[in-house]
Amino acid sequence: MNWKLLSLSTALFASLAACAPPEKPDEPVAPAETETPAAEEAKTGLSNIQVVETDDGYAAWLVTENAIPIVSVNMAWRGGETSDPDDLLGATGLMTYMMNEGAGDLDSKAYAERMQDLNMSFGCSGGDDWTSCSMTTLAENFEEAMEMVRLGLTETRFDEDPFNRAVEETVVGLQQAETSPGTIAGRAFFEALYPEHPYARWSTPETVQAVTIDDAIARRDAIMAKDNLLITVVGDITPDELRPVIEETFSGLPAESDVPVVEDVVLKPAQSEPIVKELPQPQSLVAFVAPGLMRDDPDFFAAYVTNYIVGGGGFSARLMDEIREERGLTYGIYTSLSAQNHLGRWSGSAQTANENVGELIGVTKAELHKIATEGPTEKELADAKSYLTGAYPLGFDSNSKIAGQMMGIRQEELGMDYFTTRNDMVEAVTLDDVKRVAAEYLAPENFTFVVVGQPEGMDEIESHYEAALAGE
Repeated sequence: MNWKLLSLSTALFASLAACAPPEKPDEPVAPAETETPAAEEAKTGLSNIQVVETDDGYAAWLVTENAIPIVSVNMAWRGGETSDPDDLLGATGLMTYMMNEGAGDLDSKAYAERMQDLNMSFGCSGGDDWTSCSMTTLAENFEEAMEMVRLGLTETRFDEDPFNRAVEETVVGLQQAETSPGTIAGRAFFEALYPEHPYARWSTPETVQAVTIDDAIARRDAIMAKDNLLITVVGDITPDELRPVIEETFSGLPAESDVPVVEDVVLKPAQSEPIVKELPQPQSLVAFVAPGLMRDDPDFFAAYVTNYIVGGGGFSARLMDEIREERGLTYGIYTSLSAQNHLGRWSGSAQTANENVGELIGVTKAELHKIATEGPTEKELADAKSYLTGAYPLGFDSNSKIAGQMMGIRQEELGMDYFTTRNDMVEAVTLDDVKRVAAEYLAPENFTFVVVGQPEGMDEIESHYEAALAGE
């Protein structure tokens, strides 16, 4: 299941538990060498996407792959937790929890046993902008497995016991998140940068406990309709075999969705001073966010390459080199570009011992200033493009991953040729492009910093910044 704890790049903070040492190491551990995949491996095999159209108006994207007798299906409906009513935040998450908790004549236990008999997996989740489901099964069981999907989507039982379990599990998760540094930081960004937007809302135990079974059913019927459904399929199946199954599986959905229009986020100006949220712990989370780019921005690929250079490239990234390798302030500092339907962000994060927080922020700002004013080098650009093009196929090593990749492209409306042109667009990025993007987006004054912990040295940030600029 999925409940809303953070709309601000939850994944950004997911790996932070071991990011920072309790004190500076004398000799940082040497990183393992990372190999760039060979150029001849940089092929996704997705030039053979077929569009399978049905009489009901569905247009599923299909890649027929006969090498392994498995079929994976991804489904997505536009509309998610941002469409939950204010007093029922969490309703979409509870609804998606129930999709495989009993349907038709099968209660929760019988439904799970039938899925096991069919060697299938099926589950759903709700995000800010989309509600998604996925199913994987053996090709020989495909029709029976999709009948289980049909039941789950259109004849959901919404029995009281599993629904109450969903509420209890969600409430426990929300209570645990109250002391999560990532959750606390995310909420601080919401409040500082876009407090009035639906993205800035989050579920609470009270709103979740207020959701009734009828409310969950209403969310399903409002979101999971025919007119806003996207489908991608990968596996050992032909278009003629797929078409009637698609028609039957989704025939019982409502014709039209009822999802409110969400406006684009208008960010408030960046905060000039770090926002501090006190949390008793020996280390502090330092997170920083600035406006980013949407996927349809002409400069997106230039920003994508630039992000790899500044903080997305692991041990080869500038921030990692300066802040971990040279100064031993953290085990890891990372940046990422993320784009929701209505908001683009450029984010970063690290953890460090409380006594090092002022230095880490000052040096981070100095490195951002350097790349914004000087830009990347030719070698950094070449290395980034080599890795990003060579590593691309690693996301296509299973049917389920390919179906997921196709769904992402459909959701972002990037076009069916994206898979064959993506690496060309990375290769087309020039040094002038990355310098221009770095200058526009990465100046330190663009970023709002949030610190969660018991930081020290906050009055020394400026002196550390000036010293780092001077090469000290």
